Amino acid sequence: MKLHLSHNPIGECGLNYLANALQHNKTLTELTLVCNALDGEGAVQLGNILQYNNTLKKLNYIGNPIHSNGIKYLASGLAMNTGLLELIFESNEFDSRGARSFANGLEKNQCLTHLSLCSNHIRSEGLQYLANALQNNRALTTLAIQHNEIDGEGVRYLANALQNNTTLVTLNLSNNPIGNEGARHLGQALAKNTTLTTLDLQWTSVSTDGAQALAIGLQNNRTLTSLTLDTYKIGPESMSYLANALIHNRTLTTLAVKYTSIGPEGTRHLAKALETNNTLTTLDLLLNKIHAEGARYLANALVYNKGLTTLNIVWNQIYSEGAQCIANALMTNTTLKKLRLGSNEIGLEGMKYLVNALLINKTLAMLTFGHKYEHDDALRHIMERSLYFTAKVELER
Repeated sequence: MKLHLSHNPIGECGLNYLANALQHNKTLTELTLVCNALDGEGAVQLGNILQYNNTLKKLNYIGNPIHSNGIKYLASGLAMNTGLLELIFESNEFDSRGARSFANGLEKNQCLTHLSLCSNHIRSEGLQYLANALQNNRALTTLAIQHNEIDGEGVRYLANALQNNTTLVTLNLSNNPIGNEGARHLGQALAKNTTLTTLDLQWTSVSTDGAQALAIGLQNNRTLTSLTLDTYKIGPESMSYLANALIHNRTLTTLAVKYTSIGPEGTRHLAKALETNNTLTTLDLLLNKIHAEGARYLANALVYNKGLTTLNIVWNQIYSEGAQCIANALMTNTTLKKLRLGSNEIGLEGMKYLVNALLINKTLAMLTFGHKYEHDDALRHIMERSLYFTAKVELER
């Protein structure tokens, strides 16, 4: 049973009634409280809910500022709770002081598996307390701490914890200015950690030196399967380090490097690695300015690669020349199943190349285009012939 009370100004009085009811309720498993005109006083009732109710499995508490003083009540309830599995606790303004209290509760809690603390001004000082809690916590598997003003120093605390923690599998650090210092600490942790499988580093100000440090960690890591590294500071040299890691790594299956400036040269490094790496199954290169030259490198790799099943090269200005290269590769490739090719201005000529390839290719299951940046006659050309393809052709608005 689920109860959603989002955007209802129930206030502390309403939460008090709810907390009293939940002390006896044995059926409610999910509670959502978003923007309910609650402040620090609501933390007392929230702590009571966690302390006395062990039926609730998921709690969403978002946009209700508790501040640091109120967190101690939540932490007390969390320490005693034995039923809650997922806590989405975002945009509640409890800062680094509140993080200290929260960490005390987390350290004692042994049932919570998913925790999101997005946008709480935790900063590096607060992350130090959370990292210490992770040293002893043996239940948490997913931690999301994006948008918390965490820098490289804060990541050092977390990286030290990751070297000893044996339960955390998913870590989201996106939109934190961790920089190259933070990436260096994470790279060292990856070389030793044996449980982390998913790492999200979108918009973290990582550049060449940081990419090199992460790449070194990847070469020695045997558990990470998904890495997201979207930052405009990643360039061709950065990709050369990551590509070298892919040559040695045999566990990473998903790599997203979007909104960067790797260009054709960076794509060349990556394509060279793909010729021998058959572990990677999903590659996302959205908006990287790879152009037709980069498309040619990728196409050559697709001829030899036997692992990649999903490829996204939307917004890369490959034009008709690049489309021709990809089309030629599709005539012989037998593993790629999904290709996103939208907003590349390939025109009618490029579309004709793809049509010829799709009449031969029997493996590709889905091909998508961006409607806005392709000419109507080009889209009409492929859609009219799509009945003869194995692949389903879709237009992304």
